[in-house]
Amino acid sequence: MDNSEILRTIATLNTRAVRAERIIARYEQELSVARRSLTQANHELEEIAKLAEILYETNQKLGTVTDYLLEEQIIKLGDQESKSFDTVFNMVLKQVEDKSKPDSGDVNSGTNSTSDYA
Repeated sequence: MDNSEILRTIATLNTRAVRAERIIARYEQELSVARRSLTQANHELEEIAKLAEILYETNQKLGTVTDYLLEEQIIKLGDQESKSFDTVFNMVLKQVEDKSKPDSGDVNSGTNSTSDYA
C-alpha cells in the first residue's frame, strides 16, 4: 500500500464519518421532536382525564338532584304516588327528547303526554 491509497482510504473513512455524524444529528433532532410531542400528548391526556372525572362527578350530582326532586314531587302528591312518578318521569323524558330534537315540529312525537295518565 502506498501513500496515495492510504490517503484515499482515510478520505473515504472521513467522508463516511461525516455522513454518519449528520445522520446521527438528524436522528437526534427527530428524537427530540418526538419526545416533545409525547410530552404534549401526555399532558393533553392528563387534562382529558381530569375533564372526564369532572363530568362524571357532575353527572353523579345531577342524578342525586334528580332523585331528590322526584322524591319531593312524590311526597307532595301523597296518595297519588304511582301516578305522580309516571307524570314526572314522562315530563322529564319529554323535555329530554325535546332538547335532543330541537328541529322537530311535533313536540309530542313518540311520547305520551302527561294527560294520558291522569
